[in-house]
Amino acid sequence: MAQHDIFICFSSKDEASARRVVERLEARELKCWISFRDVRAGENYQEAIVQALETTRGIVFLFSASSSQSNEIKKELSLGGGLKVPVFPLRLSPIIPTGALRYELATRQWIDIFPNEQEALDKLADTIHEVLNRPVGADGVDVEFDQASGRIPPKTVPAATIRPPPKKRTKKTNPPVLEANSPELEAVRMLLARYIGPIAKMLVLKASTEAPSLDNFCERLADHLSAPADRANFLRAAREKLSVKS
Repeated sequence: MAQHDIFICFSSKDEASARRVVERLEARELKCWISFRDVRAGENYQEAIVQALETTRGIVFLFSASSSQSNEIKKELSLGGGLKVPVFPLRLSPIIPTGALRYELATRQWIDIFPNEQEALDKLADTIHEVLNRPVGADGVDVEFDQASGRIPPKTVPAATIRPPPKKRTKKTNPPVLEANSPELEAVRMLLARYIGPIAKMLVLKASTEAPSLDNFCERLADHLSAPADRANFLRAAREKLSVKS
């Protein structure tokens, strides 16, 4: 797969806007990956999406009435979050995020493409360049930027308040509920893949490192299935594979 800077996360109903976004960002030397152009003929669509997310440096999310209702969009943003890829929301219309998207965008400011699209896209490109070229901080804090200027706000600290840096502490992490290459995890991945395809691999790995228990692990994965019957069937089968009591 060719190297790219930005993964374009969008609804097919917003393709016209997505094309203009790609055209402007690439004019500003930001190589984009977008599904309608970069998924090759005969290539597995979901595998291509996963690979593009794994190799991208940032995600531009075209936030609209259509994308806010898309389960596929929510999966892409969830995977990007698991990979700690910075997300740059671009709002196409004056709507407010709800449900899962409200959670995903809670700590992020968005840029409005209206009323001046050209100005907004230039602001977006400036912000992306600034974030991608910013030295990685030791604290790993998500990038924040000012909505009005589209730039990362400088942080001025009075000299009198500067203290010696604290001693580094080793961050304690809980072990995954299932090992990455275990037969049990692979069995659950195959179950989930029946419903959502290859994207199941990353969702299963992410859930295994975040879930506090095997039952919660199963429930997290079931949340990615929209049909109640599919969720129930998956939960029952996954719990049987893992010998988990509901």
